[in-house]
Amino acid sequence: MADSDSEDGGSPRRRFSLEVHDKDSLAAFAKGEKDGKREAKPPMDSALQKENDNIPPTIGINFDFLGPRQGNGGKAPDIDPKDVYTRDRIFAAVANEDTEDLAGLENYLRKTMKKLTNSEFIDPDTGKTCLLKAMWNLRNGRNDTIPILLEAAKNTGHLEQLVNAAYTNDYYHGQTALHIAIERRNFPLVKLLMENEANVHACADGLFFQQKKRGCSFYFGELPLSLAACTNQLNIVHYLLNNQHRRADLAAKDSHGNTVLHALVLVADDTEENTEIITHMYDEILKKSVQMDPQMKLENQYNIEGLTPMKLAAKTGKLELLKHIIRREIEEPEYRHLSRKFTEWTYGPVHTSLYDISSVDTHEPGSVLETIVFKSNAYNRHKMIILEPLNQLLQEKWDCFAGKIFYLKFILYILYMSIFTATAYHRPLEGQPPFPLQGTVKDNVRVLGEVIIMFGGVYIFICQIIYFWKRRPSLQILMMDGYFEVLFFLQATLLLCSGIIYLAGNEAYVALMVFSLVIGWVDMLYYTRGFQQTGIYSVMIQKTILRDMLRFLLVYIVFLFGFAAALVTLIGEAPQEVKNSTETGEKEEAASSYSGLYITSLELFKFTIGMGDLEFNENLKFKHFFMFLLILYVILTYVLLLNMLIALMSETVNKVSSESKSIWKLQRAATILDIERFLPRFVRRKLRCGRCLTVGKTPDGKTDERWCFRVEEMQWGSFGKSHFSLNEEPGDKENAKLSSMYKRPKGWSHWVTRAQERAREEEQMPLNSVSTSPSDKV
Repeated sequence: MADSDSEDGGSPRRRFSLEVHDKDSLAAFAKGEKDGKREAKPPMDSALQKENDNIPPTIGINFDFLGPRQGNGGKAPDIDPKDVYTRDRIFAAVANEDTEDLAGLENYLRKTMKKLTNSEFIDPDTGKTCLLKAMWNLRNGRNDTIPILLEAAKNTGHLEQLVNAAYTNDYYHGQTALHIAIERRNFPLVKLLMENEANVHACADGLFFQQKKRGCSFYFGELPLSLAACTNQLNIVHYLLNNQHRRADLAAKDSHGNTVLHALVLVADDTEENTEIITHMYDEILKKSVQMDPQMKLENQYNIEGLTPMKLAAKTGKLELLKHIIRREIEEPEYRHLSRKFTEWTYGPVHTSLYDISSVDTHEPGSVLETIVFKSNAYNRHKMIILEPLNQLLQEKWDCFAGKIFYLKFILYILYMSIFTATAYHRPLEGQPPFPLQGTVKDNVRVLGEVIIMFGGVYIFICQIIYFWKRRPSLQILMMDGYFEVLFFLQATLLLCSGIIYLAGNEAYVALMVFSLVIGWVDMLYYTRGFQQTGIYSVMIQKTILRDMLRFLLVYIVFLFGFAAALVTLIGEAPQEVKNSTETGEKEEAASSYSGLYITSLELFKFTIGMGDLEFNENLKFKHFFMFLLILYVILTYVLLLNMLIALMSETVNKVSSESKSIWKLQRAATILDIERFLPRFVRRKLRCGRCLTVGKTPDGKTDERWCFRVEEMQWGSFGKSHFSLNEEPGDKENAKLSSMYKRPKGWSHWVTRAQERAREEEQMPLNSVSTSPSDKV
C-alpha cells in the first residue's frame, strides 16, 4: 500500500510505502547482492545493457509472517512457479510485445497484493518501470502491452502511481511516460496516458534535460507542454491545452522559472529551418494564450534571472528569433494587439513602421538595449545591435544628446592631455621630490597643472571603478568593447601611483608618469567612436592586436628566451686567457655583447628587425656553432614569424572589415548608454525618443496606446503584399507642417544641423571592403 500526493507542477511525491514481499521477491533481492557497480550515466533503455538487480532494502510485509487472514486460512497464496511474474519476465514481455505472456499478470498482482511500482519491479539505477520500458519499445508507434499494464494497474488500484512513475537517477530524473510519448511524437499514446491520469505538469529536471556547455543534452523546459512545443508538435500542444482530463497551464514554469516561451528561445539556434519552426510555434502559443485568457501577458513573464523571453533572446544571442519578436506584425484583427510593429503607411517600396519600444528602450530597467550592450556574452552582439529599431533608436539618441556630450568630452580630454604633456615636459630636473613651491609664475603654473592632472586622474579612476562595478563585464565583453576601459583604468592607476611615489620623495615617479602619459595619448583613439571611418579603423587595430599580435609575441618570446639562454651559455665557455692582446680584445668585445640574458635579448631583437651584426664574433671558440644559432634565429624570427604575422594581419583585416562597422556601432552604443546613465532622471525623460501613439484596440475594447518609435525603411520585397496601414496617405504630416512654419536656422545652429546631417550620411554610408592585394588597386 502507498500514500502519495502531487505538488503543483511536479510528479507525485512518495511519502510512505509498504510493499508485499514473498519468497519470490526475497529471491530477487538476494540475487542482486552479487552484482557489481553500474555506470554513472546508464542509457534510458538499451537492449545491450541489462537492468540492475541490486535492489535496495525496502520496508515490506512478508506473507510467511502474517497472521490469520480472511479466506486463506492464514497461509500465503499457493502460486505455481510458472505463474510467478518477476521484473525480468515483465520487462522481457513488454520489450518483445508479448501480450500472451502478460495474460496472467493482473491475477498474479491480485493474489500477491503487489503493485507494478514495487521496488522488485523497478530498475534501482534509473527508477525505470515496466511502463517506461514499454514506451521505449514501440513498433510502428504501438506496443500492445501498454493497455494491459494500464488495465492491470487500474484494477489493482495504483494506476496514477504507475503512469506518473518517473526516472529517479540524477541524469534522467523526473522523466515520465508522458514525456516519452511526446518525444516519440506519438499522439495516440499521449491521449491514452492523459485518459489514465497522467500528470501534465511533471518536471523532467535531470542533468540530461539541462543546458550544458559540454556533452549531449537537450533542455526543453522540463514540462510536457514545453517538450511538445520545442519539438514542433502543435497538435499535441493544442491537445494538452484543451483536453477534458487535465489541461496544461501556459504560464507554468520549470525549475529555472522558464515558461514555454523561454524554452522556445533557448532551443533556437538561428538556422533557417530552426528559426521557421520556433517563430511559428512562438506565435501560435501567443495566440493560444489570448484564446484562453485575453488578459494573460505570457510574453511579460519573468524567469529566475528576471528575463522575459525577448530579453532572454537578447542575452543569449538568438539573433533571428529576437528579430522576429521585435518586428512581429500580425494582421488578424483578433490578434493584432500582439504585434510589436505597425505599418503606418506605405508608398511603393517605402515603408514607415511604428515599433513598440516598451522593454526595448533604456527608460525601462533591464531593457533589451542594456541587455545586449552590458549583460550579454553572445558572440553576435554586434549583429543584434544593428537590428531595427535598435539601430535607428541609437542613432536618434546620438543625434539628440549623446553626440553633443561626447564631442564636449573629447575637447575636454584633448585639453587635459595637453596640460598633462606640458606639465610633464616642464617638470623640475634638479633636487628631490616633492619639490618646494618657489613662488615664480612658471612654478605656480606647473603646480596648477599638477593639481589638474591629479584631479583628472581621480575622476577617470572613479568613473572606471563605477563602470566595472555596475557592468561587471566578462573577458569576452572587455575584448569586444571594453578595450579602452581597461586602458583608461590603467592610465589613472599609474598616474595616482606616480603621485604617491612623488610625495614619498622617490624619483621613480617619473617612469610611472611617463607611462601614464603614453597610455593617455593612446586612449585618444577612444574618441574615434564619434566618426565612422576612424572608428572602424580603430576596431581593426584592436582586433589585430588581440588576435595576431598577442599570439606572435607569445611565440616570439619563447624563441627569444631560448636562443638568448643558449648564446649566453655558449659565450660563458669561451677561454679567458689568450696570448694575442688584439684577439683578446675582440673576444672580450664579443663576450660582453652576449654577457647576460638582458643584453643578449637586446642583441637578438636587433636581428629580428634586421639591424644585427654578424661580423664581430669571428674569434669566438665555438664561432661556427655560434653563427649557426644566429642564422637559425634569424630564419625563425625575421623570415618566418614576421612574415606569418604580416599574413595573419592581412587575413584578420579582411575578416574584420565586414564586421567592423557593426562592432563600431556596438562600441558607440555602449558609449551612448553610458552617457545616458549619467544624465538626471528628469533630463532622460525629457529626451526620451519616440512618442505615445494609438495603434488600435485591446481585447477588452480599450484604446491600445504604445510608446512607439518611427522608422522609415525601403522594402523592395513587399510588392504584391497587402499591409494593414494606420494612415491612408504617406508622409510625416506633423514634421511637414512644422517645416513650413519655421525656416532653417542660420549661423552656428545651421552649422550644427549640417554637421549632424553629414554625420548621419556618413553613418549610413556602406563600408567598402578593404583591399590588401596590389592588383586590386589597378
